[in-house]
Amino acid sequence: MKELTEKLLRKKNPIILIVDDVPRNIQVLGTLLKKTDVELAVATSGQQALNTVARIKPDLILLDIMMPGMDGFEVCRKLKANEETKNIPVIFLSAKNETEDIIAGFELGAVDYITKPIVGIELLTRVKTHLAYREIKMQLEEEMVARDKFFSIISHDLHSSFGIILSFVQLLSNNRNSISDQEIGEFLGDIENTTKNSLELLENLLEWARSQSGGIRFNPVKLNLSSIIKEILKSSGEIATNKKIKLTSTVGSQFVVADRNMLLLIFRNLVSNAIKFTPVGGQIFISSDVLNNTVKISVADSGVGLDQSKIEQLFRIDQKVSTPGTQNEQGNGLGLILCREFILHHGGKIGIDSIPEKGTTVWFTLPLKEDFNLN
Repeated sequence: MKELTEKLLRKKNPIILIVDDVPRNIQVLGTLLKKTDVELAVATSGQQALNTVARIKPDLILLDIMMPGMDGFEVCRKLKANEETKNIPVIFLSAKNETEDIIAGFELGAVDYITKPIVGIELLTRVKTHLAYREIKMQLEEEMVARDKFFSIISHDLHSSFGIILSFVQLLSNNRNSISDQEIGEFLGDIENTTKNSLELLENLLEWARSQSGGIRFNPVKLNLSSIIKEILKSSGEIATNKKIKLTSTVGSQFVVADRNMLLLIFRNLVSNAIKFTPVGGQIFISSDVLNNTVKISVADSGVGLDQSKIEQLFRIDQKVSTPGTQNEQGNGLGLILCREFILHHGGKIGIDSIPEKGTTVWFTLPLKEDFNLN
């Protein structure tokens, strides 16, 4: 049994637990279910079923009602009373087909009730349906938890930023006659930087919210990649120059099909991040390569780099990778998440290659113009 448990825990396929005190019934059900991509576990009594559930947490339970000792109704009652097992879907299998028995099964929390003799196609259809419902439900629950944590992080960041701005303003207001011009300049610089970071966060948050609600219209058109890069070099050039960072590009007149506004936002975020995490006197290099039916665009910097453990968290909305820039610039992580959303809209991919203290390359792919449907 221990070997079975370890095997099941390693599997990604759904696990179905069959509970029946008649071996022949288990054999019949097992033969039917082997036609699907599931792993099977069995129990021949109510108590054995509870013990098995505690070990392997199946995705679905097929539960016979009439068993000696603890019957199926009692097993279901105990499962639903346990916080760890109450959400596991239970399908009752029984020769008891009276209306009151069926109602009793549903009142105990079962998701379905199939009467014997079992019709194979009916069983398989209901099993597939309830496994699909469970998968969707679990995904939605995970997304809700992730988004709750995400909004908690955003709320904290905004609260902190405006708290910093308010404290500087109050300090200047309360001590206007005793603060030197140099100190005033420093305070105003801090206020400016914090305000810029807050504005960037709000802009990205609004764009992300619109993308999630379907409020952004995806309008792919034929674009000259070099003209987009020129706009980015112009808009980001002053910030790079202030840090004495050399910002260059070798991207030629490569035509792609993309949404212009989305592509500009992607580049703005990637180049902005590169500037933040590149030290004074560093370099940022934008390049492109044609690979099969796509163009791969890379933004490489000579900055601080990232550990692999942090890279894996960068695209999760429920995680915040907090690494100050080389001049203590603050990042909120939302920009990369937004980039990923927009790149996926184009059918592309995004990835990060980084070496601590050496630099980071963020790359993404776009379809070539002849490989994208402009209907």
